[in-house]
Parts: sequence; C-alpha cells; structure tokens
Amino acid sequence: MAAVSCVLIALCVCAPQPALAFELFGFRLFGRGEAEPPPPPDAVAYTTQLIVEGDSESAPKLVRRASTVIADDDELVAPATLLSLARGDYQRILAALYSEGRYGGTISITVNGQEAAGIPIDAEFSDPVEVVITVNPGPVYEFGRVTINNRAGEVPGDETLPRTPEELGLVPGDKARAGVILQSENSIVERWREKGYPKARIANRMATARHPEDKVDVSITAASGPPAVFGGTSVIGADRMDPVFVAYYAGITPGEPFDPDDLDRAREQLQRLEVFDALRIVEGDVVRSDGTLPITINVSERKRRVFGGGGNFSTRDGAGLEAFWRHRNLFGRAEKLRLTARMGGINAGNPDEYNYELSAAFLKPGVFTPYTDFLARVAAEQDAPDTYRARSINGTASLTHRIGRKITIDGGVRVEAVTIDQTPVGDGDFFIVSLPAGITWDTRDDPLNATRGFVVAARTEPLYEASFGNVGVVGTLRASTYYSVIEDRLVLAGRAEFGSIVGMPLNETPASRLFFAGGGGSIRGYDYRSVGPVDRNGITIGGRSLFTTSAEARVNVTRRIQVVPFVDAGNAFEDEFPDFSEPLRYAAGIGVRYITGLGPIRLDVATPLNPRGGDPEFAVYLGLGQAF
Repeated sequence: MAAVSCVLIALCVCAPQPALAFELFGFRLFGRGEAEPPPPPDAVAYTTQLIVEGDSESAPKLVRRASTVIADDDELVAPATLLSLARGDYQRILAALYSEGRYGGTISITVNGQEAAGIPIDAEFSDPVEVVITVNPGPVYEFGRVTINNRAGEVPGDETLPRTPEELGLVPGDKARAGVILQSENSIVERWREKGYPKARIANRMATARHPEDKVDVSITAASGPPAVFGGTSVIGADRMDPVFVAYYAGITPGEPFDPDDLDRAREQLQRLEVFDALRIVEGDVVRSDGTLPITINVSERKRRVFGGGGNFSTRDGAGLEAFWRHRNLFGRAEKLRLTARMGGINAGNPDEYNYELSAAFLKPGVFTPYTDFLARVAAEQDAPDTYRARSINGTASLTHRIGRKITIDGGVRVEAVTIDQTPVGDGDFFIVSLPAGITWDTRDDPLNATRGFVVAARTEPLYEASFGNVGVVGTLRASTYYSVIEDRLVLAGRAEFGSIVGMPLNETPASRLFFAGGGGSIRGYDYRSVGPVDRNGITIGGRSLFTTSAEARVNVTRRIQVVPFVDAGNAFEDEFPDFSEPLRYAAGIGVRYITGLGPIRLDVATPLNPRGGDPEFAVYLGLGQAF
C-alpha cells in the first residue's frame, strides 16, 4: 500500500490587511491585479540588428546581455525613451567588453541610419524604427606592469595585507578583466578594515592601456586612514524595545578595535531577536579625534503579537492540526511567549489514539551575556504512533550560548512524568530527571537551502529514571555536509546520524525514549517510526541504538526548480551500539524542489528497496524545506 504525506504551510496573521488578489508562485488564483499602463501616444515599435565584427565567439552573447535596447525590443516606447536606451548602451556594452579584457573595441549604435549619440533627444521617428548595433570587440588585453602601494599607516610585517599583485589576482600575462581590478581594490580596502582601519580607501587608480602591445598597466594606491576603536552605540527607531538592550544585545563593545566581522555578527544577533522588520547598522562618517568610531543602529519594529496555524495529512497516519499564539516582545527586551495546541493522527479511528500537545514556552534573550538565551517550556503531550502510546507531562529549563558565529552550546534540566502502554516493551509509569546538553558546529552558507559547508550536532542526556532506579545516558551525533559542483548547478548532500542509550535495560526504558527509524526525516519510503528491532510477533519495539544515512544530488534545472534523486538507509538496534551484522533498510526515490524565499517546497517520492511484510510500496512527502 502506498503512503502519502502532505504538510500545509502555517498561516501567520499579525493584523487584518486588505487583499485584492492572491498569487502563488506567480500564478494569480483569484482577484484582480494592477492593470498595465497604456503605451504613450507617440510610442513606436522598433527592430534591432546586432553585427559583431571579428572572430570572437563570446562577444555576441556578451553584447546581448548588456544591451537594454535588445532586451526591450518587443515593447512600444516613446522616441525619447528609445534614444535614452540607445545612448546608455554605449557605456553598458563598453563595460561588458572591459569585463572580458577588451579595451580596444569600437561601438556604433544607429537609429534609422543615424548614430544615436548625435540625434536630438526630441527627434521623431517613423514607425517601425530600425536600430543597428555594430561592435568590434577588439583583441584581448593582458596585464602588463602592476604596482600596489599602501600608504598612511601600513602595518610592518603584517602578513594579512597584500604583498604582491599576484595575491590580488593581478597576474602579469593573465587576461586583464576590469572586474579583477575592482575586486583587487575591494580586497585591499577590506583587508585594511579587518586590521582596524574603517576609513580605508583607494586613493588613486591608474589603468593604462598600451594598445600596440595589447597590455594594460595597473597602479593602485591605498590610503588606510586612521585606526579606530568602537565608540558608543546609539539606537534609532526603537519604540517598544528598550534601546539600551538593543545596543547591549548587538555585542559591539566600546573600546574594542574596529572589526567589520563584529558588525556582521551584531546584525545576525539583532535579526535573531525576530522583533524587527528592518535594521541597518551605520558606521560614523569619520573617526573622532579620540580614535573612536560611533555606531548607529536603525531599526523598524514588527507587530508584537502573532497567531497562526497549520496542518498536515497522510493517507496512513491521518490528518494533523496546529494553532499557536505568540508574543514577540513581552517586557521590552524581546522576551517571547508561545502557546501551542497541536492534534495529529486524526482519522476514523478512536480519538483516544490521536496525538496531542499543549505547550507554553518562554524565551529570555541576552541573559548573562548578549550571546546567552534562557528557555523554559512546559508541555502535556500524548504521542501515539503504531508502536506505542506515551502520555507525559514535562518541563525543561535550559541556556543556549553562541561561541563566535558558527558554534552553539546548550544545557539544562528536564523533568518528565510519562505513562507508556500499547507496546510489548517499555510499558509502565516512569519519572525521569535528566541533564540534556549539546554542541552544534554550523558552517552552512544557507540553513534553509545549503549549497556548501557542514553542520555537526552532538547531544548527550544523562538521566535518572526513578521507577526502576536506572541511571543511563542518551547520546546522538548528527552530521550533514554539502558540496557545490558545476558552478552551483549541482549540490551533493550527505547526512548521517548515530544514537545510543547506555546503562538502561531495553525492557526498562520508556518506549518514547527508544530509537526508531523510518519516515520523511529518516528513511523515506517506510512508515514513520516503523523501522527497528521486532519481537517474535513481528511488532517493531524500538532499540537502544540507531544509525541512518542519506545521500542526495540536488540538480538545479532552473533558478527555482531542483530535481533531487536520493538514497536513504538505516536501522535501529537492540544493543547499546549499532550492530551492523543486522541488515539495514534501504530506500530510494526522486524529489522536486521549488525554491521560495521561505525555503524550498519539497515533494519526494520514495520506495523501500528491501521491504518487509506490511511496508508500503512507495510513499509521497510534501513539505517545506530540504529533507536535511
């Protein structure tokens, strides 16, 4: 039997807003959009012809990309607009030629046989108008003599500053692309800024073409300006937020040497608060006489209250509904309160078998340090997969601390009272006190749709279970990596997860704490939590260890469409550590992603490769975000 799973994206409502139309992925579903304005009364149609002289194979494509006259030749435009486009194309095409190291080219743009540069702006044309663009790109120039001069504050012996032109990509004999020159200048300025000179600039640049030799000589002089330390931080635009707290949470320390990385981290910090629609960090115009650089944070606040909901549906697991209410800024320092009600597994069966959750979570950012947050959560839950039913009341208090911009650590205490039934292993009443802790190292370029980098998360949870007097440790290790090839047209992604429960007998461990595999976040193609050790009746009972892995090839067919073939494998095991002498379960499939600003919308179809009796023939998953 097949399984189909569908996740509906949550709808968040902040305040009533008028709506005249609704569009999804560019398609209008209902309502009326704004009508396109009519063409001006003197509008004319025009045709374009491109003539590229010489033997360059890349020049035609280069010119077409640069020309707005060619790009707009299917529109009706006023004569003055046409002349403006044509005159602007001289510079646009010239810049395109320079970008490929062609400094001796010629460009002619005629409108009805006359050079566009010499036609009066109020000229009139008969319809249709003929525009001819003739380009001789000329030869490719190479870098000749290159000199780099740092002045006014060069740091002796500082190896981070450029020492040779080659370090900047200005290699004599290489193609003299204009972009390389600009990139080298940006690199020089940025390196000075990283050394604490915020007003570094390029004081002089000379790029001289030697036409007989097809060479370009480059001379760049950089002026570092004075060194600086951070001055005071002021906040503009804070209404309900405490501006003193905003400056504190940004983490910009007065008296510390200027570093642009600190400003980037401050921006990430403030975005993490989720209370601003927009924010901008502005450096002072000049370094003051005392060597300080003032910083201004401009913000625009979001609405404080939000409520919303969502849902999901599976042909095997039934429907699910969720509603939540959230306050983003309780007391003026971005304290958050979230109330959630969730119900899942809704089908024609017994409501006593549904999944329920009522929870309240409070987050206090910036305790002890700007990079430390406090979270408290209480919940009453019922979790009823096919393998067990768990009814629990639990509470957690924890601290999360960010080390730099890549590493996060957390730790806290958790108390849980849980009743387990409807399973051959792990039945009974349990009272657990634990100390969960973890560390995450995340270098991904985009958490929603990574193309490079990795993320590694290790967690450990020492616990004491009072009913049986057991002491144990639950540990997990998850890792994902992403590698971009073929100029970002193909991303290879891999994932692996290990889990282990040490010190607790299998039959005295709550089933809700045992490991199961299967489902959309594990081994696609198998039912949720259906893979693991089984008893003599063939019922999955869960294990004390886990191993799963996945591999994907994310192929970018267009800018928004990905096709993703994938393979998943794994199992859960009775022993404390994975026993690879037992067979793994394998699945394969293919998916499609539609890239949006909220993350990819994911559709996966998977089939088990070595199914057992009762496993589905295939499963379909629809959700928001990549599988990992």
